[in-house]
Amino acid sequence: MNKKLLAVALATAFAAPAMAEGVQIYGAFDVGVLVRGGNEGLVKDTRDTRSTVSSGMNGHNFIGFKVSEDLGNGLTVSGDAQFGFTLDSSALGDAGGFRTITSTLALSGDFGTVVAGKTGGARAAWIKKYDPFGGFGVAGQLSSTGIGIGEAYANNVVAWVTPEIFPGLRGLAAYTSSLDQQDSYPNKSATGRLYAFAAMYDAGPLSFVLNYENLEHISTDAKTGFPQIYTAGASYDLGMVKVYGLYDLITKYGQGWQVGVSSPVTDQLTLKAGYSTGTRKGYLRGALADQENDGKCSKVGVGLTYALSKRTTVYADAATLTEAKRADCGLNVNADVIGASGSSDGYGKGYGASGFDAGIRHTF
Repeated sequence: MNKKLLAVALATAFAAPAMAEGVQIYGAFDVGVLVRGGNEGLVKDTRDTRSTVSSGMNGHNFIGFKVSEDLGNGLTVSGDAQFGFTLDSSALGDAGGFRTITSTLALSGDFGTVVAGKTGGARAAWIKKYDPFGGFGVAGQLSSTGIGIGEAYANNVVAWVTPEIFPGLRGLAAYTSSLDQQDSYPNKSATGRLYAFAAMYDAGPLSFVLNYENLEHISTDAKTGFPQIYTAGASYDLGMVKVYGLYDLITKYGQGWQVGVSSPVTDQLTLKAGYSTGTRKGYLRGALADQENDGKCSKVGVGLTYALSKRTTVYADAATLTEAKRADCGLNVNADVIGASGSSDGYGKGYGASGFDAGIRHTF
C-alpha cells in the first residue's frame, strides 16, 4: 500500500498537512487589519466602525512538529503536533492564545491508518475543505455567529482511515470519549462522547464527503435525544473555476448550507466568492431571543489571494450579512472555540453586519 496515499487520507480526514519522513518543523505567521461595523442581529445599537490589527485571518498562526519513521514490513509510524498562538497580542488559553491545536500519533500499513490524540473535528474539516475561504476571514463559513455552529476540537480521539475501497474512495471511523474542555466537567454523569463515520472521495476534479456523527453532549438530555450531525460536501474543479457546496445539520442546534467558487485568474492571483446561510434554534441565543422562533443569518462574501512567492501570500476579504432575523449574528475571522465570549480580536460572538480584512501570511 502506498504510504503517501495513506498520509494524504489522514490529512484529508483531519485537515492536517501530509506527513514527511524524519523530523520536520513547520508553521505559519498571519497578521493584518480587520474592519467591522454596522448593526447586526437582534440587538440594535449605534456602535461605530471598529478597526483593529488581527491575526490568523487566513488560517491559524501555529508552529508544528512532524515525525515519521519507516518500521519495515509495510508499517510507518508518524506524529504531528500543532501549537497555535496570536501574533497581535499576548492572549493565552483557548480563546485564540497559545494552545494545542492538534497532537496525534498514527500507525499506517496495508490496513489503512490508525490515529490517536487530539484532532480537529471531522465536521469542521469538511466545512473548511468545501469553503473557498477555508472557513477563515470575514467571508468564511465558520467565522459568523448565527451561521456556523463553530469549529470543534476533540480530545481522546481514536480514528481509523481505511485504505482505498476503490480508486479515490476511503472511509473514516472515529470515536472520542470527551470533546474539548469536557475532561474535567464536574458532573460525572455527563458525557462528551462522539462517534463519527464518513465516506470520502477525492479523484480527478471531483471531491465529496458524506459525514455522520452522534454527539452525546454535556448540555443535552439523553431522554430527549442527543444531537445528530449530518454533513455533505462536494467540490468540482472545472479548470478556470472550482465550485463548492456543503449542507450541515446538527439536530437540536441548527442547520446551514454554503456555496462558493474560486478562480485562479493567474498563477499568482485567485478570486473567491461565496454565500452561506444558517438557522439556529431559539433556545441557544439567550434571554434576548424569542425562545419559540429560530434565528436566521445569511452572508455574502468575496475575496482574493495573491502569491508573492511560494510561501508568502497577501489576501483580502469582504462580507456583509444580508439577513439577520431574530438572531445574534456577527462577523468573526475564525472560530477556534464554540461559545467563547465576544472580544475585540474577532473571537466569540463577533461584531458588525459588514466587514473587511486584509493581511499577509507566511508559511515555513
